[in-house]
Amino acid sequence: MILSLLTALLVVQGAEVTASVDRTHLQVGEELMLTVRARTRSTDAVEIMLPTLNGFAIVGTRDMTEVAISGGTGGGSIRTTVRELQLRAQQPGALLIGPVRAKQGVSVVSTDPILVTVDSAADRSTVALNPLARALLETAAPPISRRTDRVALTMLVPSDSVFTGQQVDLIAAAWIPRELRERMRRAPLLTLVTPEGVWAYPAATSSGVALSRQVGGRWLDLFIAHQVVFPLAPGRLIIPPASVEYALPVTFSFFSREERYTLRSDSIAITVLPLPSPHTTNVVGERVSLDLQVDPATTRVGEPVEASVTVSGVGNVALWPEPPLSWPTGFRVYPAQTEVRIAPEAGRIAGSKTFQFLAVPDSSGNFVLPEVRYGYFDLGAGRYITATTAPRALAVAPGAEPRAARVLPPLLPSRGEVGVDRLTRQVGWEGWLAVLLVPPLIAGLARRRWRRDTAASTGPAEGGRQLTPLGQLEREFLAVLASHVSDPFARDGDGLAQALRAAGVDSAVADHVKRLRDRLRAARYGPRGLGDAAELGAEIEQVLRVLGAATAPEGRRTRPMFASVLLLGLVLHSRAAAQTPSAEALFEAGALRAAADSFAARAAREPRDAAHWYNLGATLYRAGADGKATAAWTRAARLAPRDMAIRRALRLLPAPDPLTEHLLHVGWATPAEWAVIGATGWVLLWLTVAAGARRRVVLGLLGAVALGAGVLGALEWWRRDQPLAVVIVDGASVRAAPYGGASTTATIPAGGALRVGRSYGAWREVDRADGIHGWVLGEEISGL
Repeated sequence: MILSLLTALLVVQGAEVTASVDRTHLQVGEELMLTVRARTRSTDAVEIMLPTLNGFAIVGTRDMTEVAISGGTGGGSIRTTVRELQLRAQQPGALLIGPVRAKQGVSVVSTDPILVTVDSAADRSTVALNPLARALLETAAPPISRRTDRVALTMLVPSDSVFTGQQVDLIAAAWIPRELRERMRRAPLLTLVTPEGVWAYPAATSSGVALSRQVGGRWLDLFIAHQVVFPLAPGRLIIPPASVEYALPVTFSFFSREERYTLRSDSIAITVLPLPSPHTTNVVGERVSLDLQVDPATTRVGEPVEASVTVSGVGNVALWPEPPLSWPTGFRVYPAQTEVRIAPEAGRIAGSKTFQFLAVPDSSGNFVLPEVRYGYFDLGAGRYITATTAPRALAVAPGAEPRAARVLPPLLPSRGEVGVDRLTRQVGWEGWLAVLLVPPLIAGLARRRWRRDTAASTGPAEGGRQLTPLGQLEREFLAVLASHVSDPFARDGDGLAQALRAAGVDSAVADHVKRLRDRLRAARYGPRGLGDAAELGAEIEQVLRVLGAATAPEGRRTRPMFASVLLLGLVLHSRAAAQTPSAEALFEAGALRAAADSFAARAAREPRDAAHWYNLGATLYRAGADGKATAAWTRAARLAPRDMAIRRALRLLPAPDPLTEHLLHVGWATPAEWAVIGATGWVLLWLTVAAGARRRVVLGLLGAVALGAGVLGALEWWRRDQPLAVVIVDGASVRAAPYGGASTTATIPAGGALRVGRSYGAWREVDRADGIHGWVLGEEISGL
């Protein structure tokens, strides 16, 4: 029956800390589980500081973190950090597990200690000493003093120089004459101070005699304190002095008082050598191996896959880093937990460290997890070695939508860049300067000579109307047609293609010329206006060159034939390209990762087309990447702020907090549209002045339109000019400094907005108006 001992329930700035063991009575060599649990609602990190575990050896550790969203009026999230330690009893007696201290912010509290009763085993010294420590003690020379009332204390180390990350056994040995020991009412107390700059395992102190030796006709009993450390950096490592405390009765009476004595040893210096060049890794060990497990090997889209990488070998297992596991594109990976298992081998620290992950596939197909490579410096071989695992195959079948309960937005057709934005971008600062200065100048001149005809300043015209470049091309096009087809009824009717073929024009070119004539008429006189005039004009010029060359001498007719063949090839190529799978087809088929990549490529190629960003956001939203979808839809809304489909999509992902809603707010119009409205009001204002109108209401209204649109455009431009970013992961940790070990000051959920500042490596500095300031990884955010 497992006994549970609740040792504390303390509150530290909203944190609850408990410590317990699964049993309080065991024998030497048996194991127990020490569990420390910290629950908090605050974003401040809780640091758990373990006590010195005298009489116990750490066999394994496991760290877990759980986040639960609490309901009710309070709301918020509860973060639970659990640390489990598997302990093995090394010596008998009433062993005390000291208080566990918990630190959050500036407050530090301690739990009550836990008392564990350990029964004796058959051979205590064998359990207490590992082979390395016993060999080191047996080679150590005993003290040469012949005094029977003096205790000798020495520090023992295996070598005066070690490599960084190499195991070092520190032993404090107290030699006590047996006559003196028999007078002691309790065993001496040895204290071993952990040096700075090392990773230390808890010290083990023997309560009994570890070794006895006869020197000069008298017996000496040895008491030891043993600790294993691993130097973390090269340099000079100073081992602090050890101490031994013991008490002796003044007389032989049982009620006699005792005199206490304390003896300190000398300090020891050890030289820590750096790893040999070329320095490729900081991992030090021997016989390191990797094991990659994926369960299951076949899954469906949206169903998680459990994967684990186990690193085994001899060395400081607890400090080994995570192997670089590269997942294929289309998987969302979440670290689960890390488990350490210590299994000493002949006195050397060894064991395994398991890193567990959860991966959720977004697209179907056959994938391969590439081999995992883990480099380390082998102390036995004296060189760098790389441990590897074989690749793993993973099949992902189509499955149900991961967010089937959510409304899936439809896709939008490509629209290209908005004409107003293209116009304002092409005008440049010179054009805007002219818009600002020319109307007042014209109005000033018109006030003097307002009766004169201003048509002379509008340029050459025909029939009272200025000809556009497309109109000029139309005249040339009709003139070339007249040179090939003399009958005007054939030029205007459906028999144009047949008349061109009769005039010697290639059949494909004749059909294309007829379609081009119909498009030109529809563009010039249809209800939709000119459309894309640049594209139509370029196509007319190409056909004019082909038709013009058709009347050239016989020796030069190879070029029109080549042009017709080229034109036919382009048409066939466009039809073939239309038959290849598009991003829309991939979206409908459920290949969301491939569809998202295709839409992202379109958005990168045409970043001013709002439809590309909207479709990218719809694909990411369907795949469950809400943060990335928010960033894409915000870009689309900035390009087309009045598009109802985009606004409905943004309502599917509401802002996680009011500050994010304010930062990502998109106005009624773009800065370019406000600029055009203001420029129109400005020009109309001065044209009204030039025409001699004196109605103050009209002038005031036009002036208010120009001024208001200019102010609103400037404000919208200022808002969009701020360097903003959106969190694209489930939760981005804002750290106090740009490195992974820094404390977390806040956690921003997916879709949260941040102001972005300077960069430091892979980190970006962020801040918000609510006081959040720190650093986040650049891969966890997406800039706008």
